[in-house]
Amino acid sequence: MHRSSALAAIFCLAAVPALAQIEPAAAAKTNAKKGAAKAKTNRGTDAVDSPSAKTGASGTAAAPSSPDTAATPATGSQSAAAPAEAAAVKTAPSFDSEEFRRQVMEEVRRELQKTKDEVKQETAWVEQDSQARVQDSEAVEQLKQRVNLFQPHGYLRLRGEFFHNLTLGRGADPAGYTTFPSPFIGADNGNKSQSDANFRFRFEPTLEVSEDLAIYTQLDIFDNILLGSDPISDNYIDPYTPLAIFAKGRAAEAVHVKRLWGRVNTQVGEILFGRMGYHWGLGILHNDGNCLDCDYGDTYDRVAFAPREFKGHHLTAMFDLLSKGQGTTGEHGELGRAVDLDTLDDGYRIAVEITHLDTPEDAKRKLDANGWVLNYGLLLDRRTQNWDTPVQGSLDVNADNGVGTLGGSGIARARVVRRSGQIYQPDVFVSLRKRKFRLDAEIATTFGSIGTHQNRELLIGLDPNLVLALQQPVTYAQVGGALQSDVALFPADALLIGLELGGASGDKGANGFGARPWRSGGPQGNPQPNATGGPSVYRSAGPGDIDGNHIDFSNLDNSHGRVNNFVFNRAFNVDMILFRNLVTAVSSAWYVKPSFRYRPTGRKSAGGNDTGFELMASVMYAQSWYAENTPSGPSGSKALGVEANVGITYDTSDRFHTGLAYGLLLPLAGFNNNLTGSTVTPGIAHAARLIMAIPF
Repeated sequence: MHRSSALAAIFCLAAVPALAQIEPAAAAKTNAKKGAAKAKTNRGTDAVDSPSAKTGASGTAAAPSSPDTAATPATGSQSAAAPAEAAAVKTAPSFDSEEFRRQVMEEVRRELQKTKDEVKQETAWVEQDSQARVQDSEAVEQLKQRVNLFQPHGYLRLRGEFFHNLTLGRGADPAGYTTFPSPFIGADNGNKSQSDANFRFRFEPTLEVSEDLAIYTQLDIFDNILLGSDPISDNYIDPYTPLAIFAKGRAAEAVHVKRLWGRVNTQVGEILFGRMGYHWGLGILHNDGNCLDCDYGDTYDRVAFAPREFKGHHLTAMFDLLSKGQGTTGEHGELGRAVDLDTLDDGYRIAVEITHLDTPEDAKRKLDANGWVLNYGLLLDRRTQNWDTPVQGSLDVNADNGVGTLGGSGIARARVVRRSGQIYQPDVFVSLRKRKFRLDAEIATTFGSIGTHQNRELLIGLDPNLVLALQQPVTYAQVGGALQSDVALFPADALLIGLELGGASGDKGANGFGARPWRSGGPQGNPQPNATGGPSVYRSAGPGDIDGNHIDFSNLDNSHGRVNNFVFNRAFNVDMILFRNLVTAVSSAWYVKPSFRYRPTGRKSAGGNDTGFELMASVMYAQSWYAENTPSGPSGSKALGVEANVGITYDTSDRFHTGLAYGLLLPLAGFNNNLTGSTVTPGIAHAARLIMAIPF
């Protein structure tokens, strides 16, 4: 419509000169014709009145004239008409072409200005709408998903692993443990290699009941099942030696329903309830384990409330049921459900978190404007358990000296232990970003105490001093922190130069890393007393032990009633060999790790497409805080090792992901075995990992 108006105006403008020339000529020609007709009329009248005219008119009386004679009157008549036409042209009114041109130009100008204003308004609206669409693209995508009642998410993962010499060739520690489970066939003949593959299908559907109600689920099918395990052999082929190579089937693996929770959106905030995962900051304390290469993840039975945002800050209050202690379903399950026998032995967690988190749209807008994006959060966490029932009671109502409880469970009161457990875990994280810079950091602490760590029945008949030792409280004073930073280089942020730092506090005076507190120490460790007053099989970790419990209450004069080593969440992976497979978590040590990642096609956040190949490489140095926490013992070394990791990944536009990584660990003197009479130095360890996954 606007284009038609503009074209019409331009056409009128072009027609003005022609109209100015045509109109005067047409008027003159019309006046000339009128004058000629008037002259002809006058001549006809004069001819009728004269005699000669009458004779000529009869057609018989007049003689024919010669051509020359006949032409003479006609010529005279034309000559007479010419002055009349000239007079008519001279007397015709003149046409004002300038005035006509001015009127047309004014009309054209008005039409052009009107069209220009309309086009300008329409262009501004289009630009504004386009900007809004770009800024809210992710919000629109989320809105589209909200329309779908059922939203399937998750991934399918196949992961193959190869290990060589992860025992480091150092032999076993005094307790008989090695740094990694070793091959048991051909180990004496130099066999140091192990390989396997595992498989998982993680299904995380969301059921959107309405705009304000949703149900979330996490199910693991074939949860890290070892491919080739659970063969069904056919005994009929060879009933005496049914070899596994004849297997034609696999035993069924259960579906693990790990999480199931609901969300209710109200006018004052959101309510969450059920069994759900939890992630905080970088994940060194609380980690949901939702990465493609993760094996662990925190899951809590929780009821939480999150009020509406206030000045960019979010507040969430959480109540978690950590343990319900003893329960019963009745004598024969007649209650139809499990019933908690006693509330006093329950364990709870109460936490409050305050965060400032920019939405993806706000963060992108700030980064595009070359501004800073600052996010942060504070978590206040308190865990309590006053009593405990660590020994399962008999279901016989007459057992335990006839002391019974609800439903005839027969749990003796004498087996109840007062824990008086109070554990606090404050945690803070900060995230600072600019267009080509990122820095994320988290610091977590654990402190508090447990009133006693032994069962009451084990104290009967012991020496009073030993009883007093076993009833001493266990204190906790731990701290851990991690920092991740990178700088982007090249167009589309194709190259990332990164630096990672991390550390978990150690336990001075204790032996072993402390990442496996359930492990009993070797002969040089301090044994716990038993009910007869003699030594127990269970011991705290001793010198040279790779790991074990740090608590030692063998006597009052030489007791270690504290646990000060912080243990990173096992879903927080920093390497392939040292912390992931040998220590099993970052504990009693610190590390520094420079790295680089190069993706030729760039990254989506900087204009790339996040597809194609990516190359990765890193070098990590790790060291313990105290020599006694290492397998080399108190007189050994703090240095743990240098590990190099390299890898390549490939991602397609339809989200297929595959990656191959290789790791090499050069263990240092902290892994020496100094308790075999002569020092045994560790050897180099290798690892390779292949991942193929289809996230959706």
